[in-house]
Amino acid sequence: MVWLHVRQYLLLLLLLSLTAVPSSAKNTHLNQRKRNHPRYLSRQQKSELARQLLLVDGLQVESEGHFDVVEQPEQFIEIDTQIAPETKGKHGAIEPTHLKHLLDIAAAESEMSAAIASGDEEAKNVWSRANANRPAFLFDSGALSKIQSNTKSINTDDGGNFFYERNIITEEPGVSLAKLKAGRQQKNTMKGDDTSGIPRQRLQSLAFRRRLFKQLKGKRIPVYQKKLHNRRIFQSPNKAKSRHYKIKSNAKQNPNIDSFNQIRNTTFLNLESRSRRAVTAKKERIWDYGVIPYTIDEIFSGVHKALFMRAMRHWENSTCIKFVERDPKIHPNYIHFTVKNCGCCSFVGKRGSGRQAISIGRNCEKFGIVVHELGHVIGFWHEHTRTDRDKHITINKENIMKGQEYNFDVLSPEDVDSLGLPYDYNSIMHYAKNTFAKNIYLETIQPIGLSKTQHIEIGQRLRLSPGDITKANRLYKCSTCGRTFQEYSGEIISPHYEYSQFSAIQVSNIIEDSGSGDYEVSDFEKSLEKCEWRITATNGERIILQIHQVHLLKSTDCSVDYLEIRDGYWYKSPVIKRLCGNVTEETVKSSSSRMLINYVNRHASRGFRGFSAGFEVTCGGDIFLTENRRIDSPNYPLEYLADRECTWRISVPENRQVALKFQSFELENHDNCAYDYVEIRDGKDVDSQLIGIYCGYILPPNIKSNSNHMYIKFVSDGSVQKVGFSAVFLQELDECKFTNHGCQHECINTLGSYQCACFAGYELQADGRTCEDACGGIINASTPNSTVHSPSFPDVYPISKECVWEVVAPSNHAVFLNFTHFDLEGTKYQYTECNYDYLLAYSKLRDSRLKKIGIYCGQELPPVLKSEHNIMRLEFYSDKNIQRTGFSANILIDFDECSIDNGGCQHHCLNTFGSYKCSCRNGYTVHENRHNCTETKCKFEITSPKGTIYSPNFPDEYPRNTYCFWHFSTVLGHRVQLTFHEFEMENHQECFYDYVALYDGKSENSSTLGIYCGGHEPYAVVASTNEMFMVLWTDASLQRKGFRATYSTECGGYLRATNETQVFYSHPRYGSRVYNRHMYCNWRIQADSESSVQIKFLHFEVEYSDRCEYDAVEIREEIFEEKYMRNSNHGRYCGNRKPPTITSYTDTLLMRFQTDGSTSLRGFAVSFVAVEPPDDDLIDDLDAVTPFPGYMRSVYYASDTGSDFDN
Repeated sequence: MVWLHVRQYLLLLLLLSLTAVPSSAKNTHLNQRKRNHPRYLSRQQKSELARQLLLVDGLQVESEGHFDVVEQPEQFIEIDTQIAPETKGKHGAIEPTHLKHLLDIAAAESEMSAAIASGDEEAKNVWSRANANRPAFLFDSGALSKIQSNTKSINTDDGGNFFYERNIITEEPGVSLAKLKAGRQQKNTMKGDDTSGIPRQRLQSLAFRRRLFKQLKGKRIPVYQKKLHNRRIFQSPNKAKSRHYKIKSNAKQNPNIDSFNQIRNTTFLNLESRSRRAVTAKKERIWDYGVIPYTIDEIFSGVHKALFMRAMRHWENSTCIKFVERDPKIHPNYIHFTVKNCGCCSFVGKRGSGRQAISIGRNCEKFGIVVHELGHVIGFWHEHTRTDRDKHITINKENIMKGQEYNFDVLSPEDVDSLGLPYDYNSIMHYAKNTFAKNIYLETIQPIGLSKTQHIEIGQRLRLSPGDITKANRLYKCSTCGRTFQEYSGEIISPHYEYSQFSAIQVSNIIEDSGSGDYEVSDFEKSLEKCEWRITATNGERIILQIHQVHLLKSTDCSVDYLEIRDGYWYKSPVIKRLCGNVTEETVKSSSSRMLINYVNRHASRGFRGFSAGFEVTCGGDIFLTENRRIDSPNYPLEYLADRECTWRISVPENRQVALKFQSFELENHDNCAYDYVEIRDGKDVDSQLIGIYCGYILPPNIKSNSNHMYIKFVSDGSVQKVGFSAVFLQELDECKFTNHGCQHECINTLGSYQCACFAGYELQADGRTCEDACGGIINASTPNSTVHSPSFPDVYPISKECVWEVVAPSNHAVFLNFTHFDLEGTKYQYTECNYDYLLAYSKLRDSRLKKIGIYCGQELPPVLKSEHNIMRLEFYSDKNIQRTGFSANILIDFDECSIDNGGCQHHCLNTFGSYKCSCRNGYTVHENRHNCTETKCKFEITSPKGTIYSPNFPDEYPRNTYCFWHFSTVLGHRVQLTFHEFEMENHQECFYDYVALYDGKSENSSTLGIYCGGHEPYAVVASTNEMFMVLWTDASLQRKGFRATYSTECGGYLRATNETQVFYSHPRYGSRVYNRHMYCNWRIQADSESSVQIKFLHFEVEYSDRCEYDAVEIREEIFEEKYMRNSNHGRYCGNRKPPTITSYTDTLLMRFQTDGSTSLRGFAVSFVAVEPPDDDLIDDLDAVTPFPGYMRSVYYASDTGSDFDN
């Protein structure tokens, strides 16, 4: 007890001493910490720091999804207990680490490692005591693994949090035992020790390390937060946006980091001798049995999930690797498709610590890029980092983007194992020629040693190369006998069977050379004693194997030679049959969508031929749900087959329902779903009640049966095929059927849960179950002279009031609300930030969902409000402050023609009071019968002076495989201007996939104004003539929102004079409207070099002033003499008399039209033509007719009688 009191007293003294620190000292300490924080490092220092960290970790980066790693705000991370359980504090707090702290720890380690390596026991004791409380993950280099990143290279703890990792094993010879003894002092005191033999920097590092380990307990320390910067892609040859970064002042830089070269020398002393994790060379990084379990984050759409599945099937098709949906009971390690701040990144090989992330960022959702990322997961490094790469490629370092040079470093032999295979230019793991180039036209990588006839396109992201396939098969020791089947039927013949023509087909893993670099045919095992065939179908399908004959050595339990069929994908899958001896015509059926066939024949030389079999994949069947189950259309995620019909009957236990949730849906579209469709019924057979028939591209709603059965039928015809569908079935319990749900008024069942609601005129209380009286209620709109008004109207409404009304009209009618008085706190009647008192209006849909009509406040009368169906919901809210007189509105009802058969409209039907109107989606126009819609074929000829255009289906995603064009043309003498207000296309560095292209002319053969993709609005684009051609091109994969743009006309431009007379006008709407104010137009009229330009005004009416200083037309030309150019002014004109006919002395006339902000008149029309040039003598006399210096030669004044005349 005495000892405890002494301890408490000492702790109290320590706390008092800490709190007695002077404020000035505190401020100094805080300022020092602030200066030391990585946020205040300069851009150059941050870039060098990132480069050093990534270089030491051997992490590789690609350009897709790349962002700037220098400008990083901080974030907090948490270390997964599965990674480092020793780092937990007393109350389970997780102890993370800080980037700069790791630097200091590394510096301290480098001081001690050499002496420890030399066997000095004293040094080992010092090191052991100093590291007693050190977090385990800082010791264990196996606790973290490398990330292959398409943006920057980082590490992660559990797939959820990424952070930096450093593995440091350094040697520094010459550290004496005396120096180590000097460094071995008491834990909390460095002051007063004999430190004469130790450099000051080392003492600070050792002291800091000991302080750090104390501070780590239970604290969260910030690290960099990786903020995504979307780099602009190609805009136009002469305009390109760039992100400007603000460099921090040098005054805030860390004074302790003066030289990164010094850090490198003291921390990373022997890079070649460090222990690096070369995943492809280490067995623990190989996925067990070639099985890679996966999960997909719910943030991804069905299109994304289909893309991921296609990429995984691509790897499966040519290797023995299996990607399977994760089963938590048997798959502790798995990959998780998600989106992280790193953009596109993934670990190399298996981490072995649970979930590991594979991040597919926004700009990386392409088939080839996902295949590439999966290559890292399997265990591949980038091909260009091989040790022998300098024999095959040249790195142009001068073309590499600043700060990205480390991505082109060569890995050491300990890092990468090439498995004895030659360099593969065609590898999907290879960088492209311009990856991380300063400009997309520059090359950072060039192949060498090729003949002049060889053309190698490195960096392809289309498919696996033969070298990739061979490398994966060698890495996972895949059998050279056998293959993966993804077809719907086929024949399997063992290698020793008598039909030799089939034998060559079945030994299908032997890959031929396709000419990628110096790749050669690999040597496979010649033994064909053991084979493996894998048959893969889609979810919801089954496999039927028809064994024609088995001829193998017979043994007890078929333990010697055998044909084994498993219902699944690996050795743990249940065995359906194991055959040997002589067997004929036996049928084997799987219950799942995969089948594994193992074949062993060690006695083929004795005449045992093996076996022959055929298989067929069938869809449909009876399914009893015990857990969630996914069902896909046949061949998903590829296009479904023609003339297929699949029927599934889903059952769940009694007192439960079947719930169906579609994740992806794309079938051939038809108004009545007459071709391809999904039919869903509430029961177990075709006679059950119909729930719905679905087709097209719109995702069906979540569907629940009323019974414990559901009937689903998929039908495709013989023509158009689409991607199909993917859906999940769940067991659903309707909690509202039971009396213990606790809802006082209404219980609404939701998927997986339920919620309570109140009748109109009541409000739900805080407990979420009970209801209390409130203002409002249900209003019968059929009652004559019905009105609705705020509480206490016409007096001021009370404070803190919430009222709900439901205005109900008869079926097939709509509610119209006409406001006669409106006075609520606020300034605008429809302002999205009505934060005080406001009225909310909703249209209640048939499925009880609410669709917002608007929010209203202020003193202006809202417009007439209309419901989409027969119920309108009004919600009134007032706060505790200002009250006004409120509102009053008359209620009207109208027959809704759109409620019956959509009013006969093919697409959209808009109900109006007393009538209705049909409209069409973008890309369609209303037929002359005013009901049907005809496809525009996405080809538009636009001649109006201004308007708005949209991408097809805007604002929804544009369709796949689309080619659209817009041809803009305006009157001669004016140019087309296009301005994008919304723009979202699939991104790519070179706009290779989906893009918008603009051309300066009437076709795609004209010069290019710009090619655009990504998520940023391009600059306004102006053509040089009166025509512009625009193209939208989309590929077969991902879609985006598209664009909304406005087009207009700009006066001026280039005009080509020919022998034919042409006419242009002052403004596009000449003859119907006056010209605009504040115009400033320049025309350049040019003939061929042997001709002159002649212009003649056909009509002229411009605002008059004495010296034409308001609105005026000025005509001049540029005359080139021997050593200089001089301007020759033909005149400045205004008024209503036509100027004279003017002929240029050169091949070019310049004409300018300028107006002010006041009077506007009709303008002018002028013709121009190419003519013979005038006499040379007239050029010399040109200035002699100028009446006075500084003014134009001719000024035409307005005439009082003023008729036009020819000159």
